[in-house]
Amino acid sequence: MTHPGSEEHQEPEEGLRPDRPRLSSVELIERSLHRIAGLWRPMLGWTLLVWAAVAVALGPLTSGVLGWQILRGDRMVIGNDEVVSWALSLPGASYLLLAGGLALIGAVLRYAGLFRMITDELEGRPVSVRRTAIGLVPRVATLFRLCVAGVATGALLVVPLLAGLGGIYWVFLRDHDINYYLSIQPSEWRWALGSAAIWALLWVGVAGALVGRALPVVPAYLDGHTPLRAALRRSWSRTRERGKGWHVVRTLALAGIGWGVIRLVAAGLVFWLGGWAIGGIAGITESLAILALAIGGYLAISFLVDACVGFLGFSTLAAVLTLFYHLDTDLHARIVEEERTGLATPGGAIRAVGGALDFRRLPTLMEWLRPARLAGVAIGLLMLSLGGSLLLLEALPEPRAVAVMAHRAGPPPAPENSLSALELSIAAGADYAEIDVLRTRDGTVVVVHDADLMRVAGDPRRIAEVDYPEIADLVQRPDDGTPASERRIATLAEFLERSRDRIRLNIELKYYGWDPGLAEATLREIREAQMEDQVVLMSLHLDAVHQLRALASEIPIGYVSALVVGDQTLLPVDFLAVSRTQVTPRLLAQAADRSIEVHAWTVNDAIEMADLIERGVHGLITDDPALAVAVRAELAGLSPVGRLLLRFRRVWDQTGEVGTVEGVGQ
Repeated sequence: MTHPGSEEHQEPEEGLRPDRPRLSSVELIERSLHRIAGLWRPMLGWTLLVWAAVAVALGPLTSGVLGWQILRGDRMVIGNDEVVSWALSLPGASYLLLAGGLALIGAVLRYAGLFRMITDELEGRPVSVRRTAIGLVPRVATLFRLCVAGVATGALLVVPLLAGLGGIYWVFLRDHDINYYLSIQPSEWRWALGSAAIWALLWVGVAGALVGRALPVVPAYLDGHTPLRAALRRSWSRTRERGKGWHVVRTLALAGIGWGVIRLVAAGLVFWLGGWAIGGIAGITESLAILALAIGGYLAISFLVDACVGFLGFSTLAAVLTLFYHLDTDLHARIVEEERTGLATPGGAIRAVGGALDFRRLPTLMEWLRPARLAGVAIGLLMLSLGGSLLLLEALPEPRAVAVMAHRAGPPPAPENSLSALELSIAAGADYAEIDVLRTRDGTVVVVHDADLMRVAGDPRRIAEVDYPEIADLVQRPDDGTPASERRIATLAEFLERSRDRIRLNIELKYYGWDPGLAEATLREIREAQMEDQVVLMSLHLDAVHQLRALASEIPIGYVSALVVGDQTLLPVDFLAVSRTQVTPRLLAQAADRSIEVHAWTVNDAIEMADLIERGVHGLITDDPALAVAVRAELAGLSPVGRLLLRFRRVWDQTGEVGTVEGVGQ
């Protein structure tokens, strides 16, 4: 057999005959890897071409379309509890459909090219990036429609799963606040989990069968130039016998698991070797330039390895699906026969565009892979590493005084949101105690997190349905040895008086159903205590943020962000309290441009605390304020080299305390 890139025609391989035996999953994966080994150069060239096209064309298009105001209605930002209702609305559903279509189009373009290459190689035609591009350029719009259809189909498949899970929640978990079930885990919780697991397994079985029978529609659609419905009918009918639908799902799952294992092993190995090398360099020199160059090199190598593993995994999955289509079904043979007999005709537009585009003068991929050019690529990577190192040095922020905020008033063993917890936070040296407030039926502002008292006091009554005197003597769990009066349900007024001039309060307004009077009542308590300068206010509810901003311009206002659509730095706030996983360089830069502070929650790990402080957050909300205070103090004494190594997250010893690498940072 000649090289797949040659112009010499090859005979179709044995597996294309209609009497071929069925291939096992292992055989399909082995043949796929064999194809990749023979076609890796054009496959890599096509992958790079698609990445470049997505970056140049689809990137701005994605930002523009998804940022279109109509997709968010009258809101600049959609957040937290509003996301579900928004997603079920017409603008929200449109947004998600477009987002899925735009995200998939790059993957579909990649697969379309790889499918064309493998098909050409199987049928003895020459394989090249130029030939593949000429054949697919006219079909971009068609491929986009395929992506949108895929997103819509996925959404329809998910509806039964969500409906079933919602029904299970309604039957078992509707009586109490979800935090009660998460922490106490009563029998209803276990029944709910078991039922959800059974329902999910049933759904996976049915959805897997449907997906398995429908998956070959993609290569059939790309191969036959036929309408999507016709391709779906062909795929559905030809995967009916011998469990072929499950066969392809099982094979793809096996290949995907292998891909995931390789990715984890490669990432772990690169990280371990990088840490070992940088630690060794740190023991020899304290030069920031050398250390930054080493870290930049690590980042470049890590990116390159990840890209290579990603290329291999995606190509394997693409080859498995393509070979299944060619070698385990007769779909391709039927399409070829229809085209030969005139029942189906490939679009003439492809040939017309192919003739109009002349790429013959462009250098081939083989020419670009000559040793001289590979040396140029290596030099380019070195320059990229150096540039990344310089950017890393410039991005290293100056140490700042990070505020430590005790989550739910204070640390265990004191009950959350209790006066006992508040005293522990003061003793730990925290700057703020973060507390949650609700209103009782008689309008009293109490310091409680959940909608009911089941989790914290074993009482199933909801806060909004009782008067304060009915719960004033309830003692919260656990018993930390302090007097019962320190562990009862306290009012905001009591917290304000106890914290005055000792610790500031970060007051989060909680809503389980809209309570328009909560903000006014909370502000009245603060102003009566004359403590406007000792508190900040925040909420998960966007309406509350706007209400607080209008009522209390003199008090810092924040938004608590768990799930957001839109740029939350556009909100009229002084700070953002975001999940620690949401703290990104982009968010920090956008917030800094608008003079908005970023507070991270809930951070209980010493390494993560140091990492977030070095990234530039302004506050840490934590269940362990004493640890956060200690980490902050230790970081303040580190040298610039120690701080740079912290950015690499390798200066912590096995005890979890701030450590040194060969003396660096002392």
